[in-house]
Amino acid sequence: MLKARLLSLALVAGCGTVENMSQTLNMQVEGQSLRMDGVINTRALRQFVDVLDSNPALREVVLGQIDGSLDAEVVAEMGYTLRERGLATRMLPSSEVFSGGVDLFLAGVQRTVPAGAVVGVHEWETGFGSARDYPRGSKQHEPTRGYIEDMLGSDAFYWFTVEAASFNEVHVMTRGELIKYGVVTR
Repeated sequence: MLKARLLSLALVAGCGTVENMSQTLNMQVEGQSLRMDGVINTRALRQFVDVLDSNPALREVVLGQIDGSLDAEVVAEMGYTLRERGLATRMLPSSEVFSGGVDLFLAGVQRTVPAGAVVGVHEWETGFGSARDYPRGSKQHEPTRGYIEDMLGSDAFYWFTVEAASFNEVHVMTRGELIKYGVVTR
């Protein structure tokens, strides 16, 4: 299953504009929880805000199978929205969350990752290069580095993701790493 997700993640990363506009997150409200599965794309922000506005009793976002994102800016906007609304984020023992999905997860005011959940990270890449191509302090790091610092109070996790795995690979975080970098709050 994990190997299939990693292949899917690689395919998501290579998708173009047409796929970005057509794919969408599956969002399902269950009581005070919003369950999300799929790929975060340009349409996800509007969809997310609409669901939150229509369901003011929501208290948490549950990430199930998130294969990553096609738009880092949308991930950040969704994350800031999630944080501003005071929502928690949670994974299930069967959850597999990768890349930009992990960045979204960081926005929870409380963050829970149970045993069995997979949290996969790697460096980012654009058509102009990957994170490792740029020295620390380079403006190319700022959008994601700054977002992570806003969410966790430190950018240590950002630098960990840059070094943990190249863009074409995925590092599955250990429980110790989740705690060390503040990815989980409980």
